[in-house]
Amino acid sequence: MNDQRGGAPVGPAELAKRPKVKADSDRAATRAPLLDVSLKNLDDFTVSSAGGRLRVEATVDARGLDRHRRYDTIPVTRLRKKDLDPELGTKELDGLVPGGVPTAFLPRRARPTHRLPPGQGKDLDQGGTIFGTDDRYLFDDLSFPWRTTGKVRTVGHWGSGVTIGPRHVLTASHVINWTGGEDDGVAWVTFTPGYFDGKGPWGEIEATRVIYWIQAPGQLSDDQTAFDYVVLVMAERIGEVVGYPGYRTYDKDWNDKELWQYIGYPGELSSGERPAFQGDGVVSSVGQERTSGQTGYVLGHFNEFTPGQSGGISWGWWGDEPWPRVIGVGSTIGSTAVQTPSGTTTGDNEYGGGPALSSLITWARTNYP
Repeated sequence: MNDQRGGAPVGPAELAKRPKVKADSDRAATRAPLLDVSLKNLDDFTVSSAGGRLRVEATVDARGLDRHRRYDTIPVTRLRKKDLDPELGTKELDGLVPGGVPTAFLPRRARPTHRLPPGQGKDLDQGGTIFGTDDRYLFDDLSFPWRTTGKVRTVGHWGSGVTIGPRHVLTASHVINWTGGEDDGVAWVTFTPGYFDGKGPWGEIEATRVIYWIQAPGQLSDDQTAFDYVVLVMAERIGEVVGYPGYRTYDKDWNDKELWQYIGYPGELSSGERPAFQGDGVVSSVGQERTSGQTGYVLGHFNEFTPGQSGGISWGWWGDEPWPRVIGVGSTIGSTAVQTPSGTTTGDNEYGGGPALSSLITWARTNYP
């Protein structure tokens, strides 16, 4: 493998030429919660299989089914300067390509794909910021790394996310339904990798803990955007099956270059039921903020970004590395108007990232392996 640490990732033209990497013969496997319901109030139930399908039937009285989840309330861990080992301040983390899975450098378009009404494909206000023509497309692809992305759900919210370790998921802090103080628990959070039209091939995985720097509200200042990300510790080791990307701290030398792919679940495209891809993203500016002895980045960009894509990831591919590396997490929308990049940071959309993101992921992987 080439050492590409000092260089920029490859651009979209080169990625488009790369052939799909065939799967090896060894398939990774884990236990996936395809059905997880409470049996409270159920005195009579049966489980049967026929025609390749599983069916659960129960006698349900006027009380109905108990709706509580295994993890209705989960604990949180706020990181502080004293929690960090200086030796964990790495600038990059490796990913994992699971056995038995092919790798594709561009995702396959969904069929039937989303189409805007006639005459509205350009300069259309989508409820977020679209710059000129909307270049995103919906995809349906379970090859690596697209299978690592998915939908994050919590009480009253949804967003996007990606596996970032053996049982770790990365999403935005403002996607979490924060309800209390710094150490209070939060309501349930789930992640469905490969989510498409209501379900995913590996079920809906519950989080057991949220690890964070700040509890971000819905409206963010720059010092909040720079730390607008959390790592979820999951109940299942789903990252070992779907795989996960690596991470690399963003370098300002990559500004203004078409290098980044972005994946998320925008609400205005199929109501957030299908993932969207954009493949020629540009980061235009880098701002730095500090908290808890850490440096977070505000990565300003003029790529398409609309509600539901929060928590989605921006990543790039380096050399012949087998996985992409995340450089930012979808955070803030600059405005709700179609516009043209101004050459300044006015009205830009923003990712959160920087060394603080690397520290957060590293701490989560180390303390919850």
